[in-house]
Amino acid sequence: MSGIDFKTKFNFQRPFSPPIEAGDEYDVIRQFESDRGRIINSAAIRRLQQKTQVFPLEKNAAVRSRLTHSMEVQQVGRHIAKEVLHRLRKAGRIESLGLTESTDPFESVVEMACLMHDIGNPPFGHFGESAINNWFAKRMDTASIESGGAAFESCRPGFLCLDGQDAELDTLRKKVRVDLCHFDGNAQAIRLVFALLKLNLTYSQSACILKYTRPAYWAGKPLDEFSYLMKKPGFYLSEEPFIRRLRDELDLGEFHRYPLTYIMEAADDISYCIADLEDAVEKDIFTVEQLYQHLKREWKDQQPGDLFESVVDTAYQKMDRAKTFRNPVDYFFMELRVQTVKQLVPHAAKRFISNLSSIYSGTFNQALLEDDSQSNRLLEIYKSVASKHVFNHYEVEELELQGYRVISGLLDIYSPLLDMPLAEFTQLVEEDTHRDYLIETRLFHKLSSKHRLAYSEAIAKLADASEAQRQVSEYYFRARMIQDYISGMTDLYAYDEYRRLMAAE
Repeated sequence: MSGIDFKTKFNFQRPFSPPIEAGDEYDVIRQFESDRGRIINSAAIRRLQQKTQVFPLEKNAAVRSRLTHSMEVQQVGRHIAKEVLHRLRKAGRIESLGLTESTDPFESVVEMACLMHDIGNPPFGHFGESAINNWFAKRMDTASIESGGAAFESCRPGFLCLDGQDAELDTLRKKVRVDLCHFDGNAQAIRLVFALLKLNLTYSQSACILKYTRPAYWAGKPLDEFSYLMKKPGFYLSEEPFIRRLRDELDLGEFHRYPLTYIMEAADDISYCIADLEDAVEKDIFTVEQLYQHLKREWKDQQPGDLFESVVDTAYQKMDRAKTFRNPVDYFFMELRVQTVKQLVPHAAKRFISNLSSIYSGTFNQALLEDDSQSNRLLEIYKSVASKHVFNHYEVEELELQGYRVISGLLDIYSPLLDMPLAEFTQLVEEDTHRDYLIETRLFHKLSSKHRLAYSEAIAKLADASEAQRQVSEYYFRARMIQDYISGMTDLYAYDEYRRLMAAE
């Protein structure tokens, strides 16, 4: 375990601030407390209260939003962090691992990463992601790239097609086309924190939400040694310079993950599996009794003393005994959650410590709870029941299809901004109007100031680029601005905006 010094992983410098000098231990703690304040008071966290977890446009406040889910993940993440530190302290390893003055930051960084883990999700969850990606895939026509082809005459706009005459320019075109067709909530979270909201978080806090480590423009297969860490986009082309700097500041290798991100991911895995089942009961998709039978069938070969008996059976039996003094459904899920957390949190902590060397370096190529244990098996049966009986329920599917249509429709509505020639769009941005593009002017006025500012700042950095590179990059940031605006909407706002602009009210 030599070479592990967690003190170097708690970098309290900030990307938009001059270097900070910290004196005593409390000065360091104060920097991470500042992160907590910036995150909790951010608009992105507030918007989570009107973004879906499973059931879009849900009016029942007892059914989880992204915010209530994130608060639950925050608590489980805190629990795992404390369990890890307790075990290390009990083993007398806190000092040797460089954690003597870093236990408070350790807990705080995990907690805030858990609270932020969903801030990049668009309206309607994964169906919102699919709508954005499918819409841009048709517009960009990325089939040629992903199949290894070069030129595509039908590609729109033409200057994004690959012509083979300038290798550097063609590489940029390829990256732009693929990047725009791989919108992902995880990558959008990085963009929100850095480019849009400019929370100016410490490098450590930002790194902890970098769940996956490949760029969105990656067109090939993930590298075998990082296949899990690279399975989804982690950041966009637009944030690549920031990610490089973050890696340098924290001494992270390419495609390596920040060590505490593994804890955030485990907390999410534990939380959402139970939450989805509880929300399904709240929505009358099935009863607790039916849920118990579904879980029992998925476990299959139940044995005395196994995890199913100690978790699911225990919760179910206690529910039956509790009928005389409280709501049995509420009691069942309280017990199911308590027993699940009781078993899985120590398992996650043990896995973290057992694989500490590769986790510290960021090369551990799997999730903490991804093993052949009964703990992982329990999570898998929760997921399986949700997949078979919740996500394919007609009400959920109907709402998801509505969400898909809403996001696709909004992209259609705002697409005239992408069709404007560069010179004309530049005039619109600079003068805030263009008399020859009246529809585009009104659409532009609807974009929020922070998205327009992020676009202008990105364009200002293209002054030294060639004309061809500037044209390609400008289109990229213009498209990114549209994605930023629509993905930042809440479910209800997106739904209402679509109806208003389609004159459907």
